[in-house]
Amino acid sequence: MPSKEHDGSSIVTLRLPHVLLERLDRYLDWMAIHRGKKSSRSQAIRQALVQWLEVEENQGGMTRPEVLRRHFQAAYTSLRSERAEVAIHDLRHLLGWSVERFDAMVEQLRAESQVILHGGDASSLSDEEQRHSYQVNGQLYVYLSWQN
Repeated sequence: MPSKEHDGSSIVTLRLPHVLLERLDRYLDWMAIHRGKKSSRSQAIRQALVQWLEVEENQGGMTRPEVLRRHFQAAYTSLRSERAEVAIHDLRHLLGWSVERFDAMVEQLRAESQVILHGGDASSLSDEEQRHSYQVNGQLYVYLSWQN
């Protein structure tokens, strides 16, 4: 059942074998002692899942530039109404990409003059919407439009 406590996340119940949990606990103890880095089981599992998905997506061809571009443009098109501008935070949320992947695609599309970034009234946005907009060189961009 999804958690309402934290926006943008859900609680997932997962049964893990005792051997795997013991291994995880040994790893976390080792990290705390030898690297001075304390972490919880949940943090370690989240990090491992993110890393595993990155590898799987790369191996499956899901991160090829042309595939990412098609996904980006399809997401843009699905959000677009009568206006050409789409809220960047909505686009970021719909794609669900890492910050690095999303920002790299925006920069690539900007360099190729495929998209234009537009500012907006930041005071009309929630803190989360502001964080999920796009900021570069001290300028906050709220909207993005595709150039044909």
